[in-house]
Amino acid sequence: MTTEPATDAELLARLRVGDSSAVGAIFERYEQPVFRYLLGVLKDRHAAEDVLQDTFVLVLRKAEAAAGESFRGWLFTVAHQQALLFRRKGQSAAVGGGDGLLSVVSGDADPLAAADAHEMATTLRGLLEQLPEPQRAVICLRLFDGLKFREVADRLGCPLNTALARMHDGLARLRTLWEQRYA
Repeated sequence: MTTEPATDAELLARLRVGDSSAVGAIFERYEQPVFRYLLGVLKDRHAAEDVLQDTFVLVLRKAEAAAGESFRGWLFTVAHQQALLFRRKGQSAAVGGGDGLLSVVSGDADPLAAADAHEMATTLRGLLEQLPEPQRAVICLRLFDGLKFREVADRLGCPLNTALARMHDGLARLRTLWEQRYA
């Protein structure tokens, strides 16, 4: 006897009462379709991964606002809004931008720009050390080791929604620390 997969409404109801397995099921069901959509919108794999993360963190935090019967549409609307927000904020420029980083790595940048990039990397490492260990661990595994969120959660022995929330909170804290330093 095969069991029917849970509907979005059932998963959402389970999520609302704190069932962490529902997060995994939702992520499993929608990770690839939402990622493909974001990749089409943003035309950049890393940007799409970042916005995917932001989308699922927001979904976890705003699950009460979603209707089970229209969850898929709501999720894609959230993803689209996050993509637009990403573009408006100019996130790629805020983190050094791919072009700027590539020019430093390839040696095309002038020595002053290379020195500035090195100083920025040193500063970021110092700020990262100020984060609580759980947030730092998620950020390092996700960004530096390139693990998927499911792999990060498995490696750290925490639920998927916890890994997503730690990433979101850690990046927000890094932004705050950066602004405090350079404001």
